[in-house]
Amino acid sequence: MAKDKDAPRSFVRENVLALKKRRRFVEFYFLAALALVALMLFLYTHAVVSRLRHEFRITSYSYATIQTLLASDLQDPAMEEVIIRLARDIGRTMKFPTIVTDAAGTPQAWWPGYNPKLTKDPDRNLALVRGFAAELDRRNKPFPIIRYARDAESGFLVGTELGVFHFGEPRTIRLLYWVPGLELLLIAAFVFAGVFSYRRLKRTEQQALWAGMARETAHQLGTPVTSLMGWLEILRERCEGHAAANEPLHEMAEDIRRLEKVAARFQEIGAPVTLVEEDLVPLVGRAVAYGRRRAPAQAQLAFEAETPPSLVVPHSPVLMEWVVENFVKNAVDATKDLAPGRGRIVVSARQEKDYAAVAVRDNGVGIEPAELALIFTPGYTTKEKGWGLGLSLVKRIVEEVHGGRLEVRSDPGAGATFTAFIPRVPRRRSR
Repeated sequence: MAKDKDAPRSFVRENVLALKKRRRFVEFYFLAALALVALMLFLYTHAVVSRLRHEFRITSYSYATIQTLLASDLQDPAMEEVIIRLARDIGRTMKFPTIVTDAAGTPQAWWPGYNPKLTKDPDRNLALVRGFAAELDRRNKPFPIIRYARDAESGFLVGTELGVFHFGEPRTIRLLYWVPGLELLLIAAFVFAGVFSYRRLKRTEQQALWAGMARETAHQLGTPVTSLMGWLEILRERCEGHAAANEPLHEMAEDIRRLEKVAARFQEIGAPVTLVEEDLVPLVGRAVAYGRRRAPAQAQLAFEAETPPSLVVPHSPVLMEWVVENFVKNAVDATKDLAPGRGRIVVSARQEKDYAAVAVRDNGVGIEPAELALIFTPGYTTKEKGWGLGLSLVKRIVEEVHGGRLEVRSDPGAGATFTAFIPRVPRRRSR
């Protein structure tokens, strides 16, 4: 029979783990796909840029070669007009930085795009253009312009360097280098917007579901609790004068009050909560008392409280007591199997910067690193008896109701510490 009761819990836990694995697989698949797209964009852009640079280099070499032909004494006079026209046509296509210097390095002609950077001082301009030429040479090796002539005595061709042709790259090529990055940024922006919207939608749906379940639970508990209170009063009247009935009636009253508190908690978590300025220190005392009542007698657990004289902070007393009781319950479960008298649980409250921190520390079995990322997931539990809802409700109470944050520190085999940080100044809470 016990196996049948535990089967749904095991099924829920396995579903939670399977969901986490699928989510991790989707995240890995998405990142891998994004990396592949980035690599393809980079390789394609690199290939295009390399091809364009090669073509511009050929154009520059052709122009330098034509200038060599025009400067030499070898061309056929009939072809001179054709070569000049060819040089003019190639020059029109050269919409990129170029500089022609003589053999001494003095600039003779340059790209018109440099003119806005020049001054009215000719000497200063020559120095600036030389600097531009040196910058071009760092990116592309310049081509020499040679004048060839046949030596009258020996008949051999003799080459004399007339100048140097320096060339760069069009701005288009430089802009192409940024294309993959811009595309990735655009893709990432769309993906981020989509994921953010989807998560926000899911979160809103979950909040509505939590609120609806909580209100319905409070409503379903309210009617029988009220009825039980009426029957209890009838029993008290009928058992008046019977001393043997006092203890059972007292325990029944305590259980009914406990049910009332549970209903009140569900009513609070399912409706807008008004935070009140109250002291957290009495809450710690009640949590310690709760732990002592819940702890098995044979475990002989030691409970301690560490608090300042007072710690006033805006909070919901009903819900915050639920949070700390949940921490204490987990601490009891983690230490109850230790040797009698070895278990120790410390409930503390302290001021930490802009927060009031309420913590429960134990020296129990601790939490494995792989479990830390899952303990706040609804339905996930490592206990034989439990539905894995306690810590998920704690997370909602601390983060969404109070605008605070949770912190869990654990050393497997040496205990764990659960801390709720509650802002000392109320923050805007999500609904």
